[in-house]
Amino acid sequence: MYTCIIVDDQKEAVDLIKDHVLKIPQLSLQYMTTDPISALAFLDNQKPDIIFLDIEMPGITGIEFIESVNAKWGNYAPKIVFTTGYSDYALSGYEHGAVDYLLKPVSFIRFKKCIDRIIDILDKRKVFFEKPDFFFVEDEGKKIRVKFNDIIYIEGAGNYIVIVTNEAKRIIYKSMNAIQEIVPYDKFMRVHKSYIVAIDKVFAVKTNDLMLNVKDGEKSIPVGITFKNSVMKRLGID
Repeated sequence: MYTCIIVDDQKEAVDLIKDHVLKIPQLSLQYMTTDPISALAFLDNQKPDIIFLDIEMPGITGIEFIESVNAKWGNYAPKIVFTTGYSDYALSGYEHGAVDYLLKPVSFIRFKKCIDRIIDILDKRKVFFEKPDFFFVEDEGKKIRVKFNDIIYIEGAGNYIVIVTNEAKRIIYKSMNAIQEIVPYDKFMRVHKSYIVAIDKVFAVKTNDLMLNVKDGEKSIPVGITFKNSVMKRLGID
């Protein structure tokens, strides 16, 4: 079962999507609101699988909302479905990572088609992450096994990344976004555009840096300003 929330300043629109959700056995409605600001507060402590989101709302637009969500979770962000009465927003929605765009009033047939596609995506992701606790990297012509539990941090270096463990530093041709899709979300977090760290390897926080134990002592990892709030919350720091 996948969780979802509904954010729309029109109560009748919320109620319609709610009725559609309740007809889909694979969905569980976690939260609904007409106030986008309260929805962002809800997302400080919860991560649904799907967000049904209006674009034209007071206080914050749907585009601004999705930008905040993407800054917090990156590639692990919930699937966003825009709901609106204006078809000219479609391109902008897709450019910001929305997986679908539903025109109001949303028919159940169109809604189910959207959900069937999203569930297929989420099912494939679930299978992908139900993997062993390791993965293989190409290193000097060999396939080297790297255990997730051994990784301390990962650093981006142009078109390459550096995977750092206490045993070795492995430089491989892969993007930060690609490696973020591979490492388990519950064990790692993106803290900067150039760094992913193992959560359990963080032993201290110093101003805007995370302190990690490495073989030769301590390593200071900077926290990017757009990642700071989500990083602090994942570490349980108010």
